[in-house]
Amino acid sequence: MKQEEAFQLLKLGANVFLTGPAGSGKTFLLNKYISYLKENKISVAVTASTGIAATHIGGITIHSWCGMGIAKQLSKAEFKTILNKRYLKNRMLKTKVLIIDEISMLDSDRLDLVNNICMSFKSSLVPFGGIQVIFCGDFFQLPPVNGKEENNEYAFKASAWNESCLSVCYLNEQHRHSDKKFIKVLNSIRNNKIDKDTLITLKSRLNQPVCGNITPTKLFTNNKDVNAINDFELAKIKQSEAVYQMQSSYKKGRKQLVDFLMKNCMAPQRLVLKKGAVVMFVKNKFSESGFAHYVNGTLGKIIGFSEFDNYPIVETNDDRQVIACPREWTVEEGDEVVAKISQVPLRLAWAITVHKSQGMSLDEMIVDLRDAFDYGMGYVALSRVRSLSGMELLGLNKMSLQVNPEIVEKDKEYIKQSEEDLKNLQKISKQEIQKRQKEYLKAISGREKNDLFDEMF
Repeated sequence: MKQEEAFQLLKLGANVFLTGPAGSGKTFLLNKYISYLKENKISVAVTASTGIAATHIGGITIHSWCGMGIAKQLSKAEFKTILNKRYLKNRMLKTKVLIIDEISMLDSDRLDLVNNICMSFKSSLVPFGGIQVIFCGDFFQLPPVNGKEENNEYAFKASAWNESCLSVCYLNEQHRHSDKKFIKVLNSIRNNKIDKDTLITLKSRLNQPVCGNITPTKLFTNNKDVNAINDFELAKIKQSEAVYQMQSSYKKGRKQLVDFLMKNCMAPQRLVLKKGAVVMFVKNKFSESGFAHYVNGTLGKIIGFSEFDNYPIVETNDDRQVIACPREWTVEEGDEVVAKISQVPLRLAWAITVHKSQGMSLDEMIVDLRDAFDYGMGYVALSRVRSLSGMELLGLNKMSLQVNPEIVEKDKEYIKQSEEDLKNLQKISKQEIQKRQKEYLKAISGREKNDLFDEMF
């Protein structure tokens, strides 16, 4: 399914599982739908399974949004406490659309808990209380994190998932990777069909330096290596430091949202830079015409600081010079910004973890997968870079190229269902689709979600 086809389906009010390979444009489409809803003054809850993923789309964690915190199960008393919180009740009653990004990292029990909370607040037996839900993500990527006493199942095993009558929008266009040879490698990993050619192609990048002007970012599987490399490389530079402290503001009683933003923003609270430091932009900036000044993952080097305000001047890999002025990360409720932070949108980028790289697009990288320890870790890491020539591979282990066999089979189901949902959409004239989209907007502007979508099929 193409992005525009999926966009039309979303606007009809369907509950949707938005999926597809890395680089297929899932986040772009989410942001497009969010903008569409806000332009039409529809209250949309923008959430994600992790804090980092939430900041990528200007939202908060689903755990915070519904009030469940990190709990997997709640006692009757704890559930009642949530329902007695007025701000949560107001939030739920206003919400017409709920987006959960990086759904692969949210387990089934917690998704069912979100559903129960929504239904209780809405006094409804309809899944999620009649809110349109969009689950976005790719189950080939990082799975739910298992605690010491947890055995978490994927979200698609939740009762709420199956009861929501989800349409599937499986995006099949590739917007990150244009290297056909590399796409073939990624697909072979994704389909669990690694052959001799796949291994030969990957081994051709073993210890092979990339040719860019900027030192490539190194991806590791643990924080210890990342922090050690960044601190070591910065200390080697014999230049004066420029320090940027994160600024924050919030509405009365909402300080916890600032704490959330600070904890999960990829830009550090205290950013220390020097001329010559390798950095990465951690936010997107587009012009009105759509030109990308920089995107989350753009690499560069500090070549100086602006004369009047001392902001860093970054020379990017494509030889452009960009002044990195402070940007804002916000939490919105309806049309109101209730918390925000501001920081120069950079971080040191000699190294980052694979987990923090999820959602990024890198021009060049050095990746070490010798300590990969979970399904999908290698796929996430390898799919961050745009082309094979932009990658230097330091090593692999057996786990690094493995994907969960169960997910391979589920993926086939989702592809088939997406094809069926597209056929159903194409049976309806453009005029009729536009009419029903307007009717849906009108319906959720004033009352609970109606059955317009259900009547279509």
